[in-house]
Amino acid sequence: MWVSRHDTRSTLSLARKRAATKEYLVIRQLGIRVREKSSPKFDSVYWSPPTYSWFKVNTDGSTIRAPGRICAGRVFRDWRGMVRGCFHVEGGNGFAFEAELLGLISAIEFAYSNGRLKIWFEADSSYVVHILSTKSRRVPWHFVAIWNHALHLVENMEFRISHIFREGNSPVDIMVSPHTPEGWWTHNIDIIKDAMIRDLSVYSHFR
Repeated sequence: MWVSRHDTRSTLSLARKRAATKEYLVIRQLGIRVREKSSPKFDSVYWSPPTYSWFKVNTDGSTIRAPGRICAGRVFRDWRGMVRGCFHVEGGNGFAFEAELLGLISAIEFAYSNGRLKIWFEADSSYVVHILSTKSRRVPWHFVAIWNHALHLVENMEFRISHIFREGNSPVDIMVSPHTPEGWWTHNIDIIKDAMIRDLSVYSHFR
């Protein structure tokens, strides 16, 4: 029975392919243009460690709704890719871009207060990358004071900032989840270990 069913399916599949080929040839002979579907494109996304003596911090932010409860997170790593600190913090109600901003500000303050003056900031938010790279002061009014203070701190730091797609920002994406308990850890924690291992492997993320 299985052999008979398999043969029937194979015959039908072959017949459909032949019919489709004939239809395509007829359409071409009639001079009708056929819009062929292009194959999907995949981009390789991977996390890169900083240079020797530098630290890299990936930041992220999220909200439950818009507006909703703000959650922000960060993961600090050294030039070997080892975790030097990770955190999850909550900051009242707001929008996603405000959560991203909170994550960046807290990362700047922590880096400066701990003497990490050579720091590479990386985020999956274009807004965060833009306001720090241009040192823009266009932030929500309730962030003005702490953002101006953060800009003052980075004047005394050697820093760079870059954008990374969410697929390459997975450890901090986990840290920012509302299911992650609020807190600060000075080492790698279980919930991000698998994501950290993947970041340090030769395999890329794809989007």
